[in-house]
Amino acid sequence: MKIIVSKLCFSFDRFFITKTILFLTLLLVSSLTSWADLSMTTAIDRANIYKGERITYHIILTDSKQIDSSIEPDLSNYTDFDIRTLPKQMSNNSGNSVQVIINGQVVRQESSTQSRSIFTYELTPKREGQLIIPAPTVFSNGHKIAPNSAKVLDKSATCNADGSFPITVRSPDEQDIVKMRIETDRRRLYPFQPFQITLVVQVKSLPPAVLQANTSPIAVLREPPNIKIDWANDNSLQKGLRPALPLNEWLYSIRAPRSQKGFAINEYATRGIDFDDDLFGPGTSGGFGNIMNEMIRGRLLQFAPTPKEIVTNNANGTKITYWEYRFTRKFIAEELGNYNFDAILKGNFVVENKNSREGASLQRIYAIAPEVLVNVVDVPLTNRPENYVGAFGKFDLITDIQPRKAKRGEPMTLTLKLIGEGSTGNVTPPDLTTNQEVTNNFKIHSPTEEGDNNSCTFTYPIRATQSGTIVFPSLPISYFDVQSEQFVTLNSKPISLEITDSEQLNGEFSFSKNNSAINNFERSEHGLLANMTENSDIVNQSVNYSRWIMLNIILTLTYLSFQLILFLRCRLGADPQRRRRLGAISRIKTRFNRIQQNLKNNNLPEAVIQYGNELQNSLFGYIADLSCVSEHGMTTKDAYSKYIELGGEKEQAELLRKVLEILDSAKYGGLDLKSLDDLIISIENILAHPINIKDISVVSG
Repeated sequence: MKIIVSKLCFSFDRFFITKTILFLTLLLVSSLTSWADLSMTTAIDRANIYKGERITYHIILTDSKQIDSSIEPDLSNYTDFDIRTLPKQMSNNSGNSVQVIINGQVVRQESSTQSRSIFTYELTPKREGQLIIPAPTVFSNGHKIAPNSAKVLDKSATCNADGSFPITVRSPDEQDIVKMRIETDRRRLYPFQPFQITLVVQVKSLPPAVLQANTSPIAVLREPPNIKIDWANDNSLQKGLRPALPLNEWLYSIRAPRSQKGFAINEYATRGIDFDDDLFGPGTSGGFGNIMNEMIRGRLLQFAPTPKEIVTNNANGTKITYWEYRFTRKFIAEELGNYNFDAILKGNFVVENKNSREGASLQRIYAIAPEVLVNVVDVPLTNRPENYVGAFGKFDLITDIQPRKAKRGEPMTLTLKLIGEGSTGNVTPPDLTTNQEVTNNFKIHSPTEEGDNNSCTFTYPIRATQSGTIVFPSLPISYFDVQSEQFVTLNSKPISLEITDSEQLNGEFSFSKNNSAINNFERSEHGLLANMTENSDIVNQSVNYSRWIMLNIILTLTYLSFQLILFLRCRLGADPQRRRRLGAISRIKTRFNRIQQNLKNNNLPEAVIQYGNELQNSLFGYIADLSCVSEHGMTTKDAYSKYIELGGEKEQAELLRKVLEILDSAKYGGLDLKSLDDLIISIENILAHPINIKDISVVSG
C-alpha cells in the first residue's frame, strides 16, 4: 500500500512540476511577444564633418502594433555632443509595403508595419578628433531594445555592430582664401545697454588674368557660399538677448541686389516657399514680400553688405588684396551673463591655379570665425546713490513746471526729462514724496512715464498747498556713466512759482435736495469739492433721470441697428470665413498649376522633393481654407479628419490620406519623377470632386 501511495505522489508531483514549467514558459513567451516585435534602426547622414557642423541622427522604431507614445530614447551618455531635439514623427499604416527613406536612400523595408516612430536629433560635436556616437538606450515594457540595423547615408563611412557610429571631426583647413572674425563695439556692458556684433568676411581677390579689376570673387560663383550664423536666427538667440531690429528687416537691409551675387545665410537661401509667413509674409514691412515672390520663381536669396577692397600683409610681408563684407547686427542684453557669438562658412571659391588652362580652379573652403564673448554685468552696489534711477550712459536733466502762475490747489505739471545717449529701459521714477522740501509746499501725485532708448520723461501732477512766491527745490537724480564706470548725480534748477489765494468756500459743501436753485449750501466736513476753488465752479449736479432714460433708449436703438446691418452684410456674403471657404478651390488650383509649371521648367531629380513638399502644403492649405483654420502645423491625420468632418466622400478621403502619407515619407527622399506624376493625377482626382460649399459650416480648429 505504501508503494502505491508513493508512486501516486511521485506521479502527482511530476504532473504538477510539468504544468508549472509549462505555465512559466507560456508566461515568458507571452511577455516576450509583447516587445519582441519592436525593432529599432539608427541612421546618420554623414560621419566626416568639420568642428562646428551638425550631424542629423535618426532613431526609427517600428512595431506590428501601435507604439507607446511614452517611449523616448535615452541619450544621456552622448557626452561628446550638444543635442538638439527635433519634432517626433509618428505614423500608422494598414500593413502595406512601406520604405523608410532618408536623403534618397532606403534605410528600412517594411511589409507589415502598422506603427512607426521617428526620433530626429542634431548632434554638434564638442571637440575634434575620432568620436563615437553610442547606440541609444530604449526600453519597452521593462526590456532594453537593441538596434536591429544601423546605416550611414555617407557610403564612405561604416557603423559598428552594436549600432554605434564612429565619426571624424576635423579642424578647419589652413588657408588664406577666406578669413573670418567677429567684432563687437563692447565686450563688457550693462543690462539694456545696446551693442553691435559684426561678422567680417574677407575673400581673397583674384588676379586680373582671372577676373577683371574691381570685381568681387563672389560675383563668379554659381552657388553662394553658406554662412551659418546662430545670431541671425531669432528663434535660436540666447535667453535674455533681444535684437534691435526684427530678423526680416535686418535681412532686407543686407539683401544682395538682383544683379549681384552674395552669401547664403543659414537656411534662408534654400527654403523656398516654405519660408515662415511671419518672416516673409505679404504683410512684412519694407517690401520684403517681393523676396518671397522671387523665391517662388526659383531665385535663391543672397545677402551681401556693400563690400570694400582692403590690403593686408601676410606672414611673409607680401601685400594681399581682399574683398571685405561686414554683417552687422545690433542687440540689447536684458539679463546678466555671458553671450557668445560665432559663425561658420562653407562653400566653393575660385582660386588662382597657374597649372590649369583657365588659370583658376574651384576650392572647397571651410572657415570658422573664433567665438567672441560679451559679458553683461550689473551696476556696482557699493556707493550706489539713493536717487539712482537705473539709467546707463551719459545724460542731461531737464526740469519744467507748467503753469508757473496758479492758484492754491490748482493742478500743475512737473516734468523731469533725462536725455542723452545710453539705456533707459530699466529706469524707475524718483519718489518725490520722500523729499521734505517738496512735501512742505506741494502735494505730489503718482507720475506717468514715457521713453525710448535715449530719453525718459517723468510727468508728475502737483498742487501747491501754500500761497505766495514758492520755489520748487532742486532735485538730485543719479545715473551710471558706463565710460567712467561711476555714478553721476544731476541737480535740476530751482523753479520759482507764483501761487495766489482765490475766492474759496470756507470748507467743503454739498448741495441741498432742492434742485430749483443753488442758493442755499449745507456745510459738509467730507465731500468731493476739495478741488473747487471758485464759487462759480459749483453747479447743480443732481441727476436728470429723463435725460438718462432717453440716452439709453437712443444707444440701445443704435446698437440694434448696427447689429441688424452687420447681420445683413454677413447674409449677403461679407463673412470673411465664407469668402475663404468659397475661394478654397480656386486657391489650390492656382498653387497646383504653379507647381506643375515649375516642374515642367525644372524636372531635375533634386527638385522633386521640393515640389513634393509644395504639393503637400497646397493640400493642407485647401483643407485649412475649407475648415477656416490655420494651415501651419497641420498633419496628415488632421487633414484626413477634417475632410471627413466637412462631408467629403469616403473614397476621396482615403485617396487624400494615401497621397499625404506618401508625401510625408518623401520628405526623406525616394520620390522620383514618375511617382510625382502619379501623385499629381491623384490630386487632380481629389480636386475633381470638390466638397459642396453650401453645406459647409465652420469647423473649429
